[in-house]
Amino acid sequence: MLQKKRGYIDVDTLQRELVAAGDVVERIASFYNVPLPELHKTQNETRMACIFACGKDQETGDRTISLKTKQDGAVFRCFQYGCTVRGNLLNLMFLMKHDREPVGGKLKGAEFKEIATDLKAIVEGHSREPAAEEPSTDELPQSISDESPLENIPIKDSENERARELVHLDERFVTDVAEMSPKAAAYVRQRPYMIPEVMQQFRCGYLPHDAGSLLRGHFVYGYPDAEENILTWFGRNLNYEAQYKKWQRSGDSSKEPHKFKFVKGFHRGQELFGEPQFHELATREQMQQTGIILVEGPNDVINLHTLGIPALAVCSNTITETQADKLATLANQIPGGHVSVMFDLDQEGENGAKQTVLELAKRCCVRLAWTANHAKGNFKGRQPESVTSEDWNTAILPALMHVS
Repeated sequence: MLQKKRGYIDVDTLQRELVAAGDVVERIASFYNVPLPELHKTQNETRMACIFACGKDQETGDRTISLKTKQDGAVFRCFQYGCTVRGNLLNLMFLMKHDREPVGGKLKGAEFKEIATDLKAIVEGHSREPAAEEPSTDELPQSISDESPLENIPIKDSENERARELVHLDERFVTDVAEMSPKAAAYVRQRPYMIPEVMQQFRCGYLPHDAGSLLRGHFVYGYPDAEENILTWFGRNLNYEAQYKKWQRSGDSSKEPHKFKFVKGFHRGQELFGEPQFHELATREQMQQTGIILVEGPNDVINLHTLGIPALAVCSNTITETQADKLATLANQIPGGHVSVMFDLDQEGENGAKQTVLELAKRCCVRLAWTANHAKGNFKGRQPESVTSEDWNTAILPALMHVS
């Protein structure tokens, strides 16, 4: 009997085990941290939109890719005209990981060994090892500093040439809703302030599936520092609402979907979103009267900016010590300076606002800009991105300027 070589991986058996365990597509996508469109399942087949940059020139239907989940090797193919992806489970894994087909169209050599190792890890229930990742063509700089391991560096200063090429990723963005995918267009239309000129100013927009980026299919935002240098790009999951409802129904607390996708290595807790636009718009008088308006997310900043209201965001519903230090430094530079916390008026936002106020109170003057009881409860459940000029001028601003 021949002895198997050391390190031998029985790929055929592993494929059968993964297929037999069910949820093939979800498990592979979760391993590679790839957001999935809506899945349509039958007993023997899973269908979904094509998510690969593979030659198609437009968004596909939501059942274009067919995966035979009960067949050995999980044979799949895309039926979109101009799309070329097809193959077995290993090919699907390679596409999920690299968004391209293997060299020569077939997995062999180092590429085969790489995917076989990943397959073994998935079947055994292991997480993907970051050190084993092949650098993406859209790799963004890791935060490297001998003095501060949590320091973010601008993309333009990255030691990685492919990362430096992403300084102008926004040149690939679509800002015309007529040219966006249906979900992206719906996302923008629900936000009247998100017009092309504003998207260009904030360096955000829809990144099509065929853009060849790890953020493809997302609505993508640039995250600049105070000097307008892009530190990273991050994407809004356009399938989040549907995924969140499905997650709530499943009762699986371990796999809550993410609303935003940040590139590994970026430390968002070290930064405040919207600094360039804030410093452009904010005046000493305004900061004395209303305080530094602090919100949760990028859309809150963008909407308030279009209303002439400078704001900064923590890109979370809690604040870090570093962010609190930065805000306190800014507030304490002027007499009467303070921070006005304006988080979402849902349960998570209100809980986060309490933590944020307590953290800031150690460093500077702070108050809540609004609460669920504000204006007779008219703002309960609202977010700053939904605030109108009338809301601000008739209800929020007078309360902020009132001196008790």
